[in-house]
Amino acid sequence: MGTMKTIRRVLLGSLSAAALIGAVGIPAQAQAQDDLIVVEQARATTYLNGGVGADDEQLMRKVAKDWPLRMIFSERKDSEFVADVNLLVTDMRGTPYLQVASAGPMTYAMLPAGKYRITARFKGQSETREVTLDGKNGRDVYFHWKGSVKKGSYDGTPAGGAKTAG
Repeated sequence: MGTMKTIRRVLLGSLSAAALIGAVGIPAQAQAQDDLIVVEQARATTYLNGGVGADDEQLMRKVAKDWPLRMIFSERKDSEFVADVNLLVTDMRGTPYLQVASAGPMTYAMLPAGKYRITARFKGQSETREVTLDGKNGRDVYFHWKGSVKKGSYDGTPAGGAKTAG
């Protein structure tokens, strides 16, 4: 059931992005000739969020290579996966590209080449990373919060691509 939910999220995100892109391709014009209304393209970022449970984690790892930015969230000494992370991805000027109120434990984003600032907040603690996407190789960005040890956790294996320390 979790796998279908994840696939449904990806499809809905892709359809929403396509609808937004299609809608902004038609500039609207006001009746008065001096007034021109310009419709700007919204930054619609397709993302995949999941990894809860063994089946979802396996699916996320399988598709990881297809996503330019892969963020993994964990806590404690044993690196247990965490969800419910407040996530914000902006370019270096502060323009938001992705905002997710309940991200994790694995969140992948389809972003163009460029430099980005990622801020993740979990249990009141924020961590920020900067990452450069070259448009060729994907990047793994890890966020880890300290907490008490619990058994049965993420083993630290990268999802794919280069690792950015966290």
